[in-house]
Parts: sequence; structure tokens; C-alpha cells
Amino acid sequence: MMGLTLAFSLMIYKVLLFLADISSQNAQFFLFSDSESYKFAFPYQFGVILFAFLTTNTVALTYAILNSLLVGYLFKANYFLMIFSLIGGLAAIYGIKYYQRQKRTATLRAGFFLVAPLNIFVILTFYLIKEQWPGLELLTSEVFMGIAGGLFGAALAFVFLPIYENIFRFVTQTKLLELTNSETEIFRQMAMDAPGSHHHSLIVAALAEKAAEAIKLDSLLVKAGALYHDIGKIKMPEYFIENKIKKIDIHKDLTPSMSTLVIINHVKEGVEIAKKEKLPLPIREIIEQHHGNSLVRYFYQKAKEKYDPDMQKIGEETYRYPGPPPQTKEAALVMLADSVEAASRSLRIHKEENLKRVITDIFDNGVQDGQLDDCNFSLKELRTIASSFLSTLNMVYQPRVEYPGFDFEMKKKKKPEKNHKKDDDRDPKPPEKIPD
Repeated sequence: MMGLTLAFSLMIYKVLLFLADISSQNAQFFLFSDSESYKFAFPYQFGVILFAFLTTNTVALTYAILNSLLVGYLFKANYFLMIFSLIGGLAAIYGIKYYQRQKRTATLRAGFFLVAPLNIFVILTFYLIKEQWPGLELLTSEVFMGIAGGLFGAALAFVFLPIYENIFRFVTQTKLLELTNSETEIFRQMAMDAPGSHHHSLIVAALAEKAAEAIKLDSLLVKAGALYHDIGKIKMPEYFIENKIKKIDIHKDLTPSMSTLVIINHVKEGVEIAKKEKLPLPIREIIEQHHGNSLVRYFYQKAKEKYDPDMQKIGEETYRYPGPPPQTKEAALVMLADSVEAASRSLRIHKEENLKRVITDIFDNGVQDGQLDDCNFSLKELRTIASSFLSTLNMVYQPRVEYPGFDFEMKKKKKPEKNHKKDDDRDPKPPEKIPD
């Protein structure tokens, strides 16, 4: 990427040099009549802005240094232009950091509000150092071109940013924000065809996103992975209990192994849909790994009861997901959130101690089954995740106050106390003898 961008920038500089000579010769307005002033209008910060937005500040700084050396070489050891390019690059890096990477418009803001003003400052500072002030027309022309250079570089970076994202497969915050939009076609289809799975994914996303923030992971990537992790259930939603509309057990006529095959297949279907939708690789990996190679316990137990009454060992291979186990912390976090959310729904009473027990058991099972071996979670991180899950679930299952005047649960009213007196209100005791 760095080599391609440097070569592309060199080509732009060469073309603009040619156009600057032609334009200056034919210009009638004084701002465009000096060919040397055009050099300040070149988009020196184009590549720096791209690297600052798509990569780390260290990589962007490396590119800024190489680009400034290229500028110095191209313009025959013009050290002022080299310094001009380097300082503009530093401003571009800081601008992206300041305006953040959530929106692509940060590239325009960095160029407009930081690079362009700093270009003016550098031009004026250079003349102050030299103590040789040019004519007013030349100074005005150079300042104008310095502003144009900052704007041109930012605009060029804004245009090429989506192209770079696709070519080099960058998963930017902007891309993730687009993918997590609830109005996308895949989410609308899921809400219609598999509403239970869609709601489940929303809760899993809430659990995973908050926990990701607590342990300093990319919370937006985790949220996107959680929202997409069950998209494979769109293919056969009726085979999953959360999407059951009628009280019919569709697995009743299937063998446990066949039911397991149907359940497991939603991972494969999800990966295929993700490829079709051109989802980024990290999200596809989360879909593929969100069950690891864990055991489908319900149907495994059913098989043991049906075919092995003595509860002897039955081969687990048929009843396990294909895997692999989560290879990243993001994928492991989605797996834990998925399991905890599903298990918490099985509770009749969602008290804090019950939720805490669910989380502890799910985490213990994941560790003992080897599902967390490859993701490098520390014990401290697991405790932080567990605490975050508990906090979120407490809010999800927070009880509400009763509505006055309504009896939604049809509670039985207290029966009135029985009146022991007979209907004729007679005293059962015989009257005392009246004396003569």
C-alpha cells in the first residue's frame, strides 16, 4: 500500500507540474501567473491522510517522512518544500486523530481546518526566517495556493478512501457503522423471517459491546460481529426454538443426529451469506467461530437417552460444531455473549444470583472444553467480562412496577370469609327456659 501510494503520488506531482507550466503561461489573473507558487497547491498530504485514517499514527508518520523525501528529490533538493510537506503531514495526522475515524468526513475536516491554515503559517514563517519578503501579489498567490493544496489533498483522500478500503480490505469505523445500520436489507430480512433470532442477536450485541468497552477491544467490530453471528438461521428459521410460532416440535420426527446437523449448518450458511454480502473478513471469522467446536448438548443428551440407556459413552464428533475455536478475543467474546444470553432465557426467575450462576457455569464450561485456549483471554479480562454481562442482564431483566387497575396475570382474588350463620339467621342454641 505504501509503495503504491508513493508511486501514485509521484505520478500526480509530475502531471500537476506539467499542467502548472501551461496554466501559468496562459493565465491572465495574477494568482495563477507564477509557476513556482503552484507547487504549494500540490496534494502532498493526500497519502498521509489515507494512512492516518486507515492505519496507525506510526505508519502514517513513516509515510509522511518518505513522502517529504520524495518531494525534496522531485523538486531538486528544494528543502523548503520538503519541510512544507512534512509539517503538513504532521498536521494531517493530528487532524485525523482529533476528528476521529468514525466518519470519512474527518479527512475533509483535517484538510480544511488544520492542513490549509498550517500551510499559510509555514509559508509566512519561511519568509520571516529569510527576511526577504516577496511582492504582495506573489505572497498572495502562494498563500492562496497553500490553502488550495490543503483542500485538494483532503478532497482527493476523501474520494480514494472507499477504494483503498476495498482494495486493501481495511475494516474502518465508518465501514462498521454502515454495516450495523438496522435498515440494511439483511437485518430487515432477518427481522421478518427469523424474528426470535434477530432479537437474540440484538441482546448479544448489547452484551458483547459493553464488555468490549470494558476490556478495551474494538467495541464496534464486536457489535457488528454479534449482530451478524446468526444470519445463517435465515435459511431454516423454523428449526430454531426462538423462531417457533406454533407449538409444534419440528425436531420430533428427526433423529438427534439429523437435528444436530440442521442446527450446526447455520454456521456454514452464515459464512456463505457473509461472503455473498461481502462482509469484512473479521466479521466472517466471528460468524464461523462463534460456536467454536463446542458440543450441541441438548441433542447429544437426547441421543444418549434414546440409543444408550445405560449412559455409556457415545461418540461426540457427530454432535460438535466444525469450529475452529475462537482465534481472537472479539470472536471469543461474541461466543460467550451468545451462550450466556441463550442460557439466561431458560431461567424462570431472573434473580441476580441465578444470572450469576449462569455466567459462571458458561465460562467454566468454555474453559474446560478448550473453547478459550486460542484467544489469549486473561483471568482478569474474563472476570471483567463476567461482571459486565451480569450488569447488562440485570438491566435487561429489570422488573417493572405493576400497572394499577390491571390484572394481567389473572391472579385469584381472595375468597370472602364464610358466614357461619344459616340463611334463616336462627340461633342454633336452644333458648333458655323462661321462668314461670
